[in-house]
Amino acid sequence: MPIKILKQIPKSLFTTPKIPSIAAVGLMVAELVILNYFNAPEPTCTLNVERPHYSTSLKESRNIDAIKLNITSQCNVSQEYTEIVPSIEKIEGGRQLVVHNFGSEKRNSLKSNPKVAEFQDLYVLCRLGKSMSYSGVAKGIVVLKGGGTVPVQGDSGLFRATNCAIGAQ
Repeated sequence: MPIKILKQIPKSLFTTPKIPSIAAVGLMVAELVILNYFNAPEPTCTLNVERPHYSTSLKESRNIDAIKLNITSQCNVSQEYTEIVPSIEKIEGGRQLVVHNFGSEKRNSLKSNPKVAEFQDLYVLCRLGKSMSYSGVAKGIVVLKGGGTVPVQGDSGLFRATNCAIGAQ
């Protein structure tokens, strides 16, 4: 009777996991979290201050003459809210003068886009018939989700004329 010699094929080191699969997945997730934490973008926010304008929508809906100022705060990360002190300035005698200060205004971020907060209801009454040039200015902070704040400021740029005077008698 012949003797059979069985050759045993050695198992490859690469096919046998040394770490259980769930642990390997956990390590990959931990690595991703750590890399994202250290490579996370620096939070930046900008304040877009539109030029003050005569509001036809307020005239049509509420029958009032008003200068309106729209402002949007936009960040590259989610924010809780933006708090600003907006104002409208005019040029008189070669100097910039504040004609209306809205005081401190706070808006929560949009539910549809938590990186944005909008100020769409800032207005001041005016009297039609006298042309004035206005500019919008705002300064404040953005409070980020998860903590931290970012200072913001902006203006609408050039003074633009409108046929409605703030504070005219």
